[in-house]
Amino acid sequence: MKKIFLMMILAMNIAFGQTNSVYFMPQQSDEVKDTIIALIENAKDSIDIAMYNMSYKKFNKALEKAKKEGIKVRVIYEKSDLNLKDLEAKQHKDKAKLHTKMAIFDNQTVVFGSTNWTKESFKDNLEFVYITNDENIVKQFKQFFERIY
Repeated sequence: MKKIFLMMILAMNIAFGQTNSVYFMPQQSDEVKDTIIALIENAKDSIDIAMYNMSYKKFNKALEKAKKEGIKVRVIYEKSDLNLKDLEAKQHKDKAKLHTKMAIFDNQTVVFGSTNWTKESFKDNLEFVYITNDENIVKQFKQFFERIY
């Protein structure tokens, strides 16, 4: 119960205040996974994701649920072990490799870093995730996403 309450507070802070948070894996993997799930579950309009490897079932199930609830979910990925057909997903097929790891929630919050959305990235690797709702940074990521999508 305490964990759910903390994630709700974090999601509200991200939605209504200036947030700049950095997480390091594997030490903070549970915290950042819960934060990403909270962002997915609390999205109101849209989720845009550009991810090299997207195979973490926990995130994909939350994204599928968000889409069923009317959230516009767009994904571009390089590879995935999962079937992403229930999302508006397309595989990147350009000469340049899509090595990006980013997600934009409601055009207000961006999550980016070195972490692919795979179980191994959060559990085994030395990675980082940065979350911000700085308008200028979000705008730049949104422009980048639109260009590659």
